[in-house]
Amino acid sequence: MTITAPILLLADASASAPLLSALKAQAPELELLAHSRDLDDVALAEVEVVLGWRFPPQLAGRLPALRWVCSMAAGVDKLLVPDLAPGVVVSRVVDPDQALGIAQYVVALAMSHVRQLPLYAAQQQERQWRRHPIGAARSRVAVLGWGEIGREIGRVMEALGFEVSGWRRDSGPLHELLSRSEIVVNALPLTAQTEGLLDAAALAVMPRGAYLINIARGQHLVEADLIAAVRGGHLAGAALDVQMIEPMLADDPLWSVPGITITPHIAAQSSPDTVASQFIAGLRCLQRGLPPPNTVDRSLGY
Repeated sequence: MTITAPILLLADASASAPLLSALKAQAPELELLAHSRDLDDVALAEVEVVLGWRFPPQLAGRLPALRWVCSMAAGVDKLLVPDLAPGVVVSRVVDPDQALGIAQYVVALAMSHVRQLPLYAAQQQERQWRRHPIGAARSRVAVLGWGEIGREIGRVMEALGFEVSGWRRDSGPLHELLSRSEIVVNALPLTAQTEGLLDAAALAVMPRGAYLINIARGQHLVEADLIAAVRGGHLAGAALDVQMIEPMLADDPLWSVPGITITPHIAAQSSPDTVASQFIAGLRCLQRGLPPPNTVDRSLGY
């Protein structure tokens, strides 16, 4: 398979410029086409390859020649849209630095929780010098999703003394693991089976005072159920790097819940150079008639 048509790039403005630069530096011969609403069906009809992280509505169905979609992120749920033709190959970039960055984010929020740093921040505002003795953190941690990112989270947390258990869909009952986990980290892929998995029932079986960290997708969590669990005192709080609606609206109730930390999907981002190099490697595989690396099982969603 030889790719001579333009490669369609689906990325927002903040990501497209550095990615374009990295692609041009590594493969100046590539013809790149940045997506815009002004692209007509004639231009889209030639596209055989897409690089990006989200399909705009109804776009996939306007790409009759599409052969390969490469996700520039670990998750592919926003690319597995209903109008994507069944025969299109989907793959993803695997960036070790992204996994490490996410693990560092998780550790930072977990340590802030277990070492009671918000309490001391509040005391500082009140000019109170008061000690609350605490031992080394050895909390029991459940990491939901035991892929590249989940395993890296587990590795880093274990190195700091946490007791980590990984969970995947063939690991056994989820609620059993949740019931003995003081910190729960969600790193699951978003599929029909995992959407809404962290609901009132799941949160209720977690030990009183447990803490949730979500770095996967907002759709895994029933946010109203989390708010109720935190406001009711069952959960100590949560750190949410992802939310149901992104960007969050100004009147979203999550903003004002004491104990819930909100960050704007910044746990980690793939390096443009890594995305470019892995995409180009995948392109060369296709040109030799081989599948690209890190191919996704579309029936599973990851």
